[in-house]
Amino acid sequence: MKSRAAKYGRKPEEILIFPGISPIVGRTQEEAERKYEEIVNLTTIENALNYLGRFFDHHDFSQYPLDEPFPDLGDIGDNSFRSTTDKIKQTAKEKNLTLRQVALRTASPRDNFIGTPEKVADLVQQWFEEEAADGFIVHSGVPRGLDDFVDLVIPILQERGIFRKEYEADTLRGILGPPVPVNRYAKVKVNS
Repeated sequence: MKSRAAKYGRKPEEILIFPGISPIVGRTQEEAERKYEEIVNLTTIENALNYLGRFFDHHDFSQYPLDEPFPDLGDIGDNSFRSTTDKIKQTAKEKNLTLRQVALRTASPRDNFIGTPEKVADLVQQWFEEEAADGFIVHSGVPRGLDDFVDLVIPILQERGIFRKEYEADTLRGILGPPVPVNRYAKVKVNS
């Protein structure tokens, strides 16, 4: 994205990329997996089918047997979220998933940032160092999820010099550093 922006005359360093992540942190990998499964189990199959249907032109999946292979839908979904629906169909076919499995997986997607504090910190560091992200928007659907991230992952990132310990400014613009853009609608002073 930054190299594309440069082609259009933008300064790449002025474009900051902040992907949203939903980390699930456990003191062990097993604990993190258990937390993820708790979230998956909160979803009712009815809600999961409705959510899945949104990607397929609001198709009614309740008409199919839940525990049989994912149905052959033909062209349904080609006019809405085609890349998503193609991926769902492909994964269901390759892994021989049932409609129930596909619906629950779609309604509770698995974030890459699930694991021990070290594993999550490693991934944050990798994305940052490989310039895939300048920072992250961290949110959580797990009780105490943000607390776990702050208490367990942030100290590791601070130790590695990736996360600041103090802020240099008291505004978001001051912290992130982008220049104040010129207001093209402001009145221009004319010297007479």
